[in-house]
Amino acid sequence: MDIPPSTHLQSLHHIADQCPYDFANMHLMANHHGFIGSGADLSTSTLLHAYRCGVFPWFDDDEPICWWSPKERCVMLPDEFTPKKSLMRTAKKQPWHITTNLAFTQVIEACSQPRAYADSTWIHQSMKTAYQKLHQLGVAVSVEVWENTPQSSALIGGLYGVNIGAIFCGESMFHRQTDASKIAFWGLMTFAKQQGITLIDCQLENPHLMSLGASIMPRQHFLSQLTSLVQQPVAGLGGQTLSITTKQLSQKH
Repeated sequence: MDIPPSTHLQSLHHIADQCPYDFANMHLMANHHGFIGSGADLSTSTLLHAYRCGVFPWFDDDEPICWWSPKERCVMLPDEFTPKKSLMRTAKKQPWHITTNLAFTQVIEACSQPRAYADSTWIHQSMKTAYQKLHQLGVAVSVEVWENTPQSSALIGGLYGVNIGAIFCGESMFHRQTDASKIAFWGLMTFAKQQGITLIDCQLENPHLMSLGASIMPRQHFLSQLTSLVQQPVAGLGGQTLSITTKQLSQKH
């Protein structure tokens, strides 16, 4: 039997309430870069409480757990997302499939690999273990891009993040073919709109996200919206297996 979204959301907040740390006003401690302090743990209750307060962990493997609440938040509204013409062309010509929650472990592992511009990664084993637990709880979500048939062809791109109520907090993305991460992002926008998610938190600004149409939101504006969004019992993406082809994506625009 499917659990009603309202019941599932209530259970998530109940778990978050067990967190022994108070993240509610930690943004007041943030420095210019958004760093608010180090310590605590990566337990499920701590992560749920942190996210509903607009705080997220980000640290290297040899550092203590560091927590952040940026002064300016990089965000995207699914209702306002419009793919660029070049991405539309890619979608029309490729036989790719976009799915959710079919390969969370593979996606977070791919996201954890060093990039061309950096040898280290912040998605180390303790982070992967923590988000695996959130995935099992129906909170951490993966979006996969397959070269053709899902699970029977190569995984060529994807992303993962945290979904609580009507907000999705993106964590990381990867690609193994040109435009595959952009297609994953487009798929996320489409699924989010379909499932009642009204705000995508991209956390920190970067050129890739801005090129996709992300915008900047002041911290206080973000936090005021967050308070309401995490309480909205929408269908969401957690625990859902959704699927769409790139050609179907292109037909929606």
